[in-house]
Amino acid sequence: MSLTPDRRRGPALEHPALAIALVAAGWLIAAGALGLLEPTETRFGEIAREMLASGDWLAPRLDGIHHFHKPPLAYWAAAGGMALFGVDAFGARLGVVLASMVTLAATAWAATRRFAVLEFGAGRAVWVLGSMLLFAVVGRALATDPFLAAAVAVYWALAPSAWALGALGVGFMAKGPVVFVHTALPVLVTALLSRDVRVLRWLGPRHGWWLFAAIALPWYLMVVATHHGLLGYFLGNQLWERYATTVHRRAEPPWYFVAVLLGGALPWTGAMIAGLVRTWRERTLESRLLIAWLMAPLVFLSFSGSKLPAYLLPCLPAAALLAVRGAEPRAARAFTAIALLALVVVGLSTGARQLAGPEARGAIGSLPPLAFVSCVMVGLAGLAAARGEVAWTGCLISVALVTVGLAVSPFESTLGSPRRITALLMEQRARSEPVVEIGHFNAGLPFYLRRTVPLLEVPREPGFEDSTSLAAAIVSRDSIGAWSTRHGRVWTFGPADHTRAIADAAGLGYVAIARWRGETLGFVAAGR
Repeated sequence: MSLTPDRRRGPALEHPALAIALVAAGWLIAAGALGLLEPTETRFGEIAREMLASGDWLAPRLDGIHHFHKPPLAYWAAAGGMALFGVDAFGARLGVVLASMVTLAATAWAATRRFAVLEFGAGRAVWVLGSMLLFAVVGRALATDPFLAAAVAVYWALAPSAWALGALGVGFMAKGPVVFVHTALPVLVTALLSRDVRVLRWLGPRHGWWLFAAIALPWYLMVVATHHGLLGYFLGNQLWERYATTVHRRAEPPWYFVAVLLGGALPWTGAMIAGLVRTWRERTLESRLLIAWLMAPLVFLSFSGSKLPAYLLPCLPAAALLAVRGAEPRAARAFTAIALLALVVVGLSTGARQLAGPEARGAIGSLPPLAFVSCVMVGLAGLAAARGEVAWTGCLISVALVTVGLAVSPFESTLGSPRRITALLMEQRARSEPVVEIGHFNAGLPFYLRRTVPLLEVPREPGFEDSTSLAAAIVSRDSIGAWSTRHGRVWTFGPADHTRAIADAAGLGYVAIARWRGETLGFVAAGR
């Protein structure tokens, strides 16, 4: 990989290795500032914690029940981080941070190797991608998408070699067949539109597909062989129904991903559009492949019945490369500067209210001091953008992201972390007193309690469990009465009305302690 700086402006700051190191340092500093956020991060963190605690790294379990929604790569990475640094947010997110740094490095590599003819500044690409809104937010969250994005970026940096197909195998272990949407599909679309079968060589040599199979298939073969009905579940529920139906309740309009791309590319949206127009006009093979990397998945995913912003994360390296090509024109510089200054205005005018919660009235003066530092950094980034200083713009935004992450950490409960409500439970609960989740499952409780929590009237998918495992994970209303007699109090977490109705039906008293995001921590006991 060529890591030579772009010497047209700011050679030191635009060195790719330095840019990656500085972004990584900032992300690592902020990685543990916020507790894991509900529902995605807590779910992945708890599955990884249970892997680490049980020693079973083959079959993922969520609160003791098999959970085959995703392949295990993200769980393995989170479990490995927690094995090194403890069961907390930093350990759980460490693998995600490293995966996103791989994405940055592979983007720089693609700029200097695969798409070198388009004359990118590799260091600039790192700063642009690292400061794009969607990448900066989703790229550091514990989920499958950062690992998929890393595998996709490595593929584009290494194609058409066998090692690129090895990266496909890693992507398959991160999120399954969707890896082909971001790799093989753009190649096929380019070959079709250009009417040139030679483009298909980007699919790699035949022997490379053996490497893909060696990485991608063993885990699937083992779990399908040991869990009856799992193959049909993978192909039906997790593949076909996720794309062709709205059964997963993530339906959005067809233009959804266009809006996500335009918003997620901020503050570089104008530069990205300008770079897209410039690259489209060149009509070289590399330009067509780069545009297909961005647009083919966007179009394909727009027809899906399940949509989330994170699905576009693997497209962002292409968006960043295009933005580097379009960052120089005066209109693009002005757009970037105005977008950044607008963010400052929005942050100052609404930030305090957002952090205080929807029912509170926050004033500018109540913003944390570090939030003002973030606003200053973003304002300076706007001035740098107006002058065309891409690297300085990205660097100042990165600093702002670190400071804002530290600034909002005292408000993590408002932002969606159950860490503080669980800490309150641990302070007031006697060690022998049971804890039950009622009506709705919050994976943060077992994660921070570091033990599985029995569930009462919580919808789950128990299709791969035996009766013994189910009895330990899912309890009946009769258990509440028996436990209250034996232990005195049974701690509950769930909707207050639902919990109170269960307590009344069992002749028990209910005491609410604290509310969090529509759910209530409390306990039931006899004679109260």
